[in-house]
Amino acid sequence: MSRFSFVKNRSGNYCRLPLRESGAHSRSERRQWDSYSTNNSHCNQNRISDRSAMTLLELVVVMGILALLAGVAVQSLDPIANQSRYEATQLTLNHLRAAIIGDSNTHNVNGQKIISGILADTGVLPTSLNQLQQKDNALVDYGTISFDSDRDTINDITLARGWNGPYLNLGAGLSGILDGWGHAPIINNNSGVLSISSLGSDNDSVAPETGYQEDIAVEVPVNSYSGDVVFHLYAISINTGTRVDATLANLLDGIAIPPPGTKLMGVQFYAKNATGGSSGEIQELMCLVPMSGGFDYRISAAMLGAAAARAVFWVDTNNDQLLTPGEDVLRKSCVQVFDIIPGHENRFEMELR
Repeated sequence: MSRFSFVKNRSGNYCRLPLRESGAHSRSERRQWDSYSTNNSHCNQNRISDRSAMTLLELVVVMGILALLAGVAVQSLDPIANQSRYEATQLTLNHLRAAIIGDSNTHNVNGQKIISGILADTGVLPTSLNQLQQKDNALVDYGTISFDSDRDTINDITLARGWNGPYLNLGAGLSGILDGWGHAPIINNNSGVLSISSLGSDNDSVAPETGYQEDIAVEVPVNSYSGDVVFHLYAISINTGTRVDATLANLLDGIAIPPPGTKLMGVQFYAKNATGGSSGEIQELMCLVPMSGGFDYRISAAMLGAAAARAVFWVDTNNDQLLTPGEDVLRKSCVQVFDIIPGHENRFEMELR
């Protein structure tokens, strides 16, 4: 029975050599086997290489398995990706809502709600996303405006107004406002109820709408951006210095010789678009208050934002029911500057002195 030994040649391969009975191989025999094993297929490495090669069929099978696994992985990730897009869309719609009417969760150091957003600045509901990023030509530029509420030639009311955007910061590299699926949201104004919506993953409202294809909407009802304003007027008694009803008799108390002419009582109210329009300008509105009954005046659904008011009792010489320069102001209240808080009855008591 032949015996063999494995000898490492100069190429680093192991080759099988028959053992000699008389002892180790001579140097010349080893050189012969070196030369032989380097080029001969009997060497171990060449045989291993032959056995490790893949056939074309095996390669096709492996590639098919990898493709199948990749498809399964992609399908399993689809729900996660759609959920992320859905959450991103909800976040975008909420950011748009805050850009329009402000963030209801932001307060100053005194705990008072911070009034902000395009509506607070202009008093106008936007009809497109573009109005949040670029100023509409119909809106006044941002700045302040002053008024002389008692017609004594000295301005006593100053309020800011006008477009002060952009009201939404876009992400890096973005040129427009997009939902999680890369589509632009839509703003609808239906009888004052503002709706900001995304058409979902399919970008339409065509049935069937299931799962992530369903439209997503954030509604902005009227009471989230407007509130009632109520003024209650008092006269201050000349004799006691206390509040009394603002009747004609109490208002004339202490005036020795009342000037002739029609006596009227009212509140000068200052707010954006107070007399109408959609420019965002601060306008003066005279609110006449009867000198009997409840001595109240109510402004319904006034837009949120900064406003001011002053009560006056005057002689309407021109009989135009407006306080014009040169007419006698017999009593007046202090100026009140305030924010109209949405969803509330904003009530103010005013003392005619």
